[in-house]
Amino acid sequence: MISSSSGPVETRYLHDWTGTRYGTPVGLACPGDAAAVAALLAACHAQRQPVAVQGGRTGVSGGAAPGDGELVLSLERLDGIEAFDRHAGVIVAGAGVVLQTLQETVEAEGWCLPLDLASRGSCQIGGNVATNAGGSRVVKYGSMRQSVLGLEAVLADGSVLGPPNCLVKNNAGYALSALLVGSEGTLGVVTRAALRLVPLPAVRRTALLALQAGAALDAVLACLRRGLGDALSALEVMWPDFVDAARAARPELRALPPAFAGRRVLLVEGEGDDDVRLGERLEACIGRCIDNGLVADAVVSASARDAASLWALRESVGEIQAGIRPYVGFDLGIACAGHDDFVAAARQRLQQVLPQQRAFFFGHAGDDNLHALVGPCEQPGQRDAAEAALYELLAPLCTSITAEHGIGRKKLHHLARSRSAADMAAMRSLKRALDPHAILNRGRVFADE
Repeated sequence: MISSSSGPVETRYLHDWTGTRYGTPVGLACPGDAAAVAALLAACHAQRQPVAVQGGRTGVSGGAAPGDGELVLSLERLDGIEAFDRHAGVIVAGAGVVLQTLQETVEAEGWCLPLDLASRGSCQIGGNVATNAGGSRVVKYGSMRQSVLGLEAVLADGSVLGPPNCLVKNNAGYALSALLVGSEGTLGVVTRAALRLVPLPAVRRTALLALQAGAALDAVLACLRRGLGDALSALEVMWPDFVDAARAARPELRALPPAFAGRRVLLVEGEGDDDVRLGERLEACIGRCIDNGLVADAVVSASARDAASLWALRESVGEIQAGIRPYVGFDLGIACAGHDDFVAAARQRLQQVLPQQRAFFFGHAGDDNLHALVGPCEQPGQRDAAEAALYELLAPLCTSITAEHGIGRKKLHHLARSRSAADMAAMRSLKRALDPHAILNRGRVFADE
């Protein structure tokens, strides 16, 4: 008999961050180690019991939300930091370790896990791995995949892969860990991760730039990349409606100069060893952007507190979402050179099909990731209309319907826009090989399970 909690499952386990529910699970299991996860999955495999794998439930694609008849498998008790090589900069952490906890642990020793998300206080390492989490510093450090050296994971039949590789180089056979990163819990359940750290930057400086109306976004980014080089660590873009909505939702945000009104705003972060030199380099780079007719005005941070006040504008997404629920969120992969044209075309289409709804565009400009929020979409068909309006603008197979959030449940029927028939067939073959009874996160990624 499968062991799980008795009584109704607590509400917090029934949905992800969006609040959407998909059904009623049969129970909740919170194993404390990989052996317990293996025993549970072996029993589920034998009984054909579908399992909903959960981390911190901060996703927005419906992947962690259980459906009818599923057993919730929460990894929150796998929260131990088991090894920390302070000389090599390698740490082994359980899947249930909260990202912020790990960040604080390694930063106290002069190291940094470069992944950073607004949900850092709730999201967990296992979920970060399973979704190949991105965040704001991908432009310099890459996504979670680039930080993973190796994994321990439990397959659907209870087999345990691992222990996690901790070597920087290891070419002994297939890279099974790489296969599991970004698989959204459909191929195996991550229980431990060996992560490669980077030295903690001595200083960071942040600036907000008001872009000239005719400035091409990719031209601005090229100027900043050339000027800052390896010091460039974040590039976040916000269109005017987003900036206005953030300021309306959070009146305490710092005032911006008049030149920012009605303009796209670019948040730039640089890292370095010396505050004065980094500040001079950043200001010189911004000066060139102004001289080249790309930037109208800029605000540069003078302290860590000052930088946080600039980041607060970009991190106001939650407040904007709260004001337009139920909303449709988009997480698109489009080459930066096409962002402005896409936003203009998307606004035009949305005005035609959903004239009463509001739309906000923002994104990680440095890594081709464009986000959009459209809402409120309260009536039947409004979500479908919003998705059709934007997804139909995507060039097939050379853009992505999800740059970082994953397919989950919400993007199942649009996956073919980004993956070829051969891709899909290969993915299904892997799924059948590792999870022949489709018990792991059934109905996520693949619509026909």
